[in-house]
Amino acid sequence: MLANAYLSRQMTLRFLLALLLFTLLLTTAHAQTTVSGRVLDAQDQSVLPGANVVLLQLPDSVRRGAAVEPDGTFTVGSVPAGRYRLTVSFLGYQDLQRTVQVGTTQLNLGTLTLQTGGITLKGVEVVGQAAAAIQKGDTAQFNAGSFKTNPDASADDLIKKMPGIVVDPTTGRVQAQGEQVQRILVDGKEFFGNDPDAVLKNLPAEVIDKIQVYDRASDQSQFTGFDDGNQQKTINIITKPQFRNGKFGRVVAGYGPLDDRYRVSGNLNSFQGKRRLSVVAQTNNINEQNFGTDDLLGVVGNSGGGGRGGRGGRGGRGGGNSGNASDFLVNQQGGISQTHAIGLNYSDAWGTKTDVQGSYFFNLSDNTSATSLLRRYVPTAGQTQDLRYAEDSRASSRNINNRFNLRLDHKFDSMNSVLWRPSFSMQRNTGNSLLDGNTFLASPDGGTSATTPQGSNTSSYRSALTGITGNSRLLYRHRFAKRGRTFSAGLDAGYNNNRGDNNLLSSTTFFRQDQPVTSSLNQFSELTQTGWNWSGSLDYTEPLGQNGAIQVEYDVDYTPNKSDKRTFDFVPGEQEFSRLNDTLSSVFKSNYLTNAGELSYRYQNKELQWSVGAELEHARLQSDQEFPRPGNTQRTFLNLLPNAQLRYNFSKQQNLRVNYRTSTNAPSVTQLQEVVNNANPLQLTTGNPNLRQESRQNLFVRYSSAVPEKSRSFFAFLGGSYVNNYITNNTIYASGEPLTVDGIVIPAGGQLTRPVNLNQQYSVRSFANYSQPLALIKSNLSLNAGVNYAQTPGLVFGELNYNRTPSASLGASLSSNISPEVDFTLASNSSQSWVRNSLQPQLNNRFFSQNTSLRLSWIIIKGITLKSDVNHRLYSGLEAGFNQNFVLWNASLGKKLFANQQGEIQLFAFDLLGQNNSIQRNIAAAYTEDVRTNILQRYFLLSFTYNIRSFGSGAGAAPEREGRDSNEGPRPGGGRPEGGGGRPGGF
Repeated sequence: MLANAYLSRQMTLRFLLALLLFTLLLTTAHAQTTVSGRVLDAQDQSVLPGANVVLLQLPDSVRRGAAVEPDGTFTVGSVPAGRYRLTVSFLGYQDLQRTVQVGTTQLNLGTLTLQTGGITLKGVEVVGQAAAAIQKGDTAQFNAGSFKTNPDASADDLIKKMPGIVVDPTTGRVQAQGEQVQRILVDGKEFFGNDPDAVLKNLPAEVIDKIQVYDRASDQSQFTGFDDGNQQKTINIITKPQFRNGKFGRVVAGYGPLDDRYRVSGNLNSFQGKRRLSVVAQTNNINEQNFGTDDLLGVVGNSGGGGRGGRGGRGGRGGGNSGNASDFLVNQQGGISQTHAIGLNYSDAWGTKTDVQGSYFFNLSDNTSATSLLRRYVPTAGQTQDLRYAEDSRASSRNINNRFNLRLDHKFDSMNSVLWRPSFSMQRNTGNSLLDGNTFLASPDGGTSATTPQGSNTSSYRSALTGITGNSRLLYRHRFAKRGRTFSAGLDAGYNNNRGDNNLLSSTTFFRQDQPVTSSLNQFSELTQTGWNWSGSLDYTEPLGQNGAIQVEYDVDYTPNKSDKRTFDFVPGEQEFSRLNDTLSSVFKSNYLTNAGELSYRYQNKELQWSVGAELEHARLQSDQEFPRPGNTQRTFLNLLPNAQLRYNFSKQQNLRVNYRTSTNAPSVTQLQEVVNNANPLQLTTGNPNLRQESRQNLFVRYSSAVPEKSRSFFAFLGGSYVNNYITNNTIYASGEPLTVDGIVIPAGGQLTRPVNLNQQYSVRSFANYSQPLALIKSNLSLNAGVNYAQTPGLVFGELNYNRTPSASLGASLSSNISPEVDFTLASNSSQSWVRNSLQPQLNNRFFSQNTSLRLSWIIIKGITLKSDVNHRLYSGLEAGFNQNFVLWNASLGKKLFANQQGEIQLFAFDLLGQNNSIQRNIAAAYTEDVRTNILQRYFLLSFTYNIRSFGSGAGAAPEREGRDSNEGPRPGGGRPEGGGGRPGGF
């Protein structure tokens, strides 16, 4: 037995030794690593994207290589240990050759510089069809040459042909891959700040070589390679090399004597390599609000709030008016506007170490509008009639806006850099409005023949508000000698100050025992709001092994706000506003302090990248109120916020992304401030100092695929969110008699809305797009579909209601690729939505919307151009009188002038059929409303256009080698192979 045991142990030992030896031999035989570095121009240190890097193994002559990325970096993966001949080549430059020894650890060759003077190929012409779309990691790239447009087309005309890109015809907002575009770059750099209209409408299509669509990581994420959740859907416009040196632009002047309509605009761009200067200007009364109306203080005047939102939700960073309608582009105002605006943009490289971009805007907009609104409230149990609210209003406003922003990126050396981003805005908004509103009960079938009046109001409101907003972000970044080890420190400061006053004169009538009772208000209010935001961050990354890295991060954020609003009643005996109204006055202070620490781990190779992390956040919300009644509130929150992401590249043209993130969001000072807004006495609103912070979970999955040789592309997106303590509204209604709630008097027939926290708010969104060329008719076909579902809780007259809105959409676009002489785009998008309410399911309804358009530009004969734009818009299922079915038809006939056809005289007709209309449906937890706004209708304009084109002969037009995108600008997606989240330690 002992002998058998001994033999067994011996055999086991021998087996383990053999296994260990085999493993060592296998590991040695297959020991592989990566070789990386950076390729620059030896003279000006500019990057050379597309340069070839080849490793020739000695003496076996086995080749391995890579192309240089847009940020100048390269990585050759899976390189066995051994001796290699390195060759770096780029057309127009001398080859660089050296011998390198590759071991078992990662080899970083540092910066490799190439000298000019290579052989220039002559007499060689490569003819072929470039792929319309390719997928480069997370980036969808479209070849502009595959989408033919009229010679006078703008970037706006071109991107409408791109698969998955949609421009809303009513708001001008750009959507890509089912998400709103938040930033547009030119050659990887900011152009006119974050104002897309200024780029799209003033950049001619002829200078564009490629369009890239991707999720742009924040500056911090690009440096560390760790996703912080602050991504923005971005379009990067890559210009053709021959247009990077010279001047181009356009001047337009037009007048329509029949309706006294006019339009004068112009833009001039001076490109000299990296130095770019652009000027745009316009004045018109035809509703072209090209690059203004940012932060309309008369609409969203508040003093910030938001607060640090935790991992991926840093809503308070940078301070400012977090209540803005959008961080990207505010909806164009309804009604009719007269606009005067000018913008300047500057971009340059100061030496080899400093990149600078800056812009300034001035905008003055005068707007007049007339609006009709019909709101239908969700009835409570046992209610036999629906509560309705109808409103007619007329308003005029003037908004004057000055904006400035700067981005300065300075590299002290290869290891240290600093990024500074200041911005400043100063505005003045004045407005006057007249309003007639009434609340009534109507039969549930929607008829208005039998109605019971509840209350009515007629009011006149005047306001004047001045706002100043300033922000500054400073980010220091240090890269250690060990690749992947980095340190960064950020400091943000934000300030905003809103000051103004308003007058309210109103008469409100309600019914008591079927007898009308009328009360009046004559009040004057003064408002001062001041808000600060201070935040700091420390980040450290450390590589773990060949493909791993960890990040340790600490953040602190402090947001103090102060609001002082005092309302005075008019005293007839004194003939002045001398009586302080305590109920409508408020002195309120709040501060929000967060401390958060996070630990994350990331793994990355050529095919796979995944990361997991968690943030522990401690937040304190404190408020102190003097009016309308003294009180203070202090709340503390402790949250564990996990996050995870996965990216898998099936191939260079096919990838999958999964992202899960949690965040928090504090209520704004406007939501916390318990002051009554009685601009409409029938629709009172106030804040709630007892609000808690929201807790949000987000999950999305994206799949992208392209077949370049067939110019096919496919994109699919599925995402959802779930929110606890969702900030929604509680609507209280006074029926029959005035009602007093917390000292606030609600007139009979009136309502009071205040924010509350409720749970179970969630939404699910999906979108898919497929595109391919149709060779038979020389056109590109793009198909899209989407399904959405959302549940929003709310309190309706004290009862909990869940508003559920499933919807489905289908769309198709056919864009010509015949020739520049015939340019058309036929598109149709339809959406079916259902409105479901848990309180009264029998009153559920649905509505349908469809927009079909045909854009045609036809050069009939040389010098004669016909353009036509026809839009059919259909809305059904709305309230009585709001359904629409109309056609908007615009057309023009133009004659080219001068020998080079740079001039054109044009007769333009807008809304030839006189049917233009503006309808919008809004859905809230407590009600569904339809809104109609007056809009510009038929007019004629005779205009003259002159195109400025002056480019140096052959400037910037270096010959291109096959397989190289030499005209790509520095794509700011982070520099990871195949695009994406950033290679650790890179700038």
